[in-house]
Amino acid sequence: MPAWKNITLDLPGHNLQAVTEKLGNMNQVLSMTIRDRRSEQDSDWFDDPVDPRTISGNTHSLVLLIAAATNTGELVNDVKSLLSLETIPDHAEEIFEDRDWIKHSRAQFKEILVSDLLRIVPPWRPAVGFAGKTIIIEPGSGFGTGSHATTQLSLRWMGIYLQKDQSLLDFGCGSGIIAITADKLSTGRTVGVDIDRQALDNAERNRGLNKSRTDFFHLDDFSFSDTFDVVIANILSNTLIKLKKTLLSHIKPGGVLLLTGILSDQAVEVISAYAPEITMTIHSNEGGWVLLFGHKDET
Repeated sequence: MPAWKNITLDLPGHNLQAVTEKLGNMNQVLSMTIRDRRSEQDSDWFDDPVDPRTISGNTHSLVLLIAAATNTGELVNDVKSLLSLETIPDHAEEIFEDRDWIKHSRAQFKEILVSDLLRIVPPWRPAVGFAGKTIIIEPGSGFGTGSHATTQLSLRWMGIYLQKDQSLLDFGCGSGIIAITADKLSTGRTVGVDIDRQALDNAERNRGLNKSRTDFFHLDDFSFSDTFDVVIANILSNTLIKLKKTLLSHIKPGGVLLLTGILSDQAVEVISAYAPEITMTIHSNEGGWVLLFGHKDET
């Protein structure tokens, strides 16, 4: 069976996107992966196509996939030369045999118990044996498999507070998990909006898996006159601030706004940005992330 090697490089102080461009023509390298060294709960990095963030070698590693027969020392020395480094970068080598990658990938995604009444499962796990609601989510390009604190904060709020017949807008829907869950919890209209067409393709697949009635739209095709009882946005804090007018315009009088994707030390800035039009408060927090809650005035 063929064997391969992962060479993990530590490159503190370097922009890893720029590094991958410089190393892109190395014939020995079969693929490159940027890996966050922090846990998902501790990480503050998201792929935001509207406002892309620099991926730093201080928080991330670069993993090079090569054939097992490739000389690691020579490869790392070539990296040193291409990046004009003064010394050989710190690195680790992992040799592994080929495997059933579909089976291996599936093994990484397990049931996520959000509460006693709500769980998330991938499509290859049985959606039976649970008294509450089961949401089926296929991991894909859209953010939101249910494991991140920001997603769970939103889902837990809905599980407790979302009322029958309330409509909900998931702005920046990613995988569609929030909108689809809302559809399972309420009989009101649910809509997901995103700017990433690949994420929307993933959301559409998840809608089918759950037999959901949720409507998904690209932002270019979404009606800006639509209003909802509940608007949720799980996006980075700086993007949430830029979207203030848009999000507020979609809330019905007396409706609710929920904002997450916000680190605890960013909450005051976001709260201040939305005042005085709407008073946002910290509703709940987990792992350094917060969920902000606000009511729109009836008038």
